[in-house]
Amino acid sequence: MRRKECEKCKKEYTIMYRVQYTSEKKWVFLCKDCSLEVKKENDNYRYGGTWKY
Repeated sequence: MRRKECEKCKKEYTIMYRVQYTSEKKWVFLCKDCSLEVKKENDNYRYGGTWKY
């Protein structure tokens, strides 16, 4: 089973979310918890799809 590392918490997951959440507009993979955390009151947040193993 393939896994990716969350850009924020550095843990590995089989389901990740591709998002932009900073002003530099860089695409990163985040886990569900980190994605929900950075989404709160963030005008820079943008969802780009779900990656599954």
